[in-house]
Amino acid sequence: MNAHHHVLIIEDDPFYRTLYASKLKELGSDIRIRSSENGYAALVALSERTPDLIILDLRMPKFDGVALLDIVKSKPEYEALPVLVISSAPGDFARIRSAYRNVFIFAKPVRADLFERAVRWGLRLGEAAGAPDASPGQPAHSRIDFEHMKLYIGPDRTIQHAVAEEFYKLAADRISTLDRLAHSDDLRGVLDFCHAMEGGAEAIGAHEVLGTVESLRTAARASDCEAVRGHAQDFAEALRRFCVDLAHEFALDAH
Repeated sequence: MNAHHHVLIIEDDPFYRTLYASKLKELGSDIRIRSSENGYAALVALSERTPDLIILDLRMPKFDGVALLDIVKSKPEYEALPVLVISSAPGDFARIRSAYRNVFIFAKPVRADLFERAVRWGLRLGEAAGAPDASPGQPAHSRIDFEHMKLYIGPDRTIQHAVAEEFYKLAADRISTLDRLAHSDDLRGVLDFCHAMEGGAEAIGAHEVLGTVESLRTAARASDCEAVRGHAQDFAEALRRFCVDLAHEFALDAH
């Protein structure tokens, strides 16, 4: 990494501020760290200097991370700025995933190895975003978040292809399984399905699919069987659309 990378930590819990700062210092003396306890303080820090990377909590007093993200990402100069959202507020994840570029979401507490990899990846993205010849990122037509895939799976195209092919092959069985669970009102089974599904969908950058999984989980926890059946249909449609893009991108067998 180049000299003097700047990272802004926005987190109201002093334990996590200290933890993230300590981990950043372990990555190298070239990283300069600033911390803010809420969105108001973060906006002041941003006005003084644009960081190369933001580490953001969502639930904070006075001015939370969701509101801050809406403001920051609405500005063209921050559109490509990498943000690592590390939060225990999964209800906000679906909209954030689909709305913004270069925002990566992790549930608290994030594993140390994944935190390190995400920081290094985010700083590289920050460098690319600041370069005059920076590419615009993934194709506008695609539902695949390629930067997310690179972060979780790695940049090796062969490995990406293998993961994409496996995800694609399992899609029909996943749709069938969820349909059976939903129509038998097996809410415990639906919750287990959501838990099993989200890891793979997160890794491969299937944000639209993840949104339907989160809606499914909410309905199942509320014991709303009719809503579960409706969200199961949404899941099937989102997964089919995503698999069309996978097949196109990785030249997968359509049969």
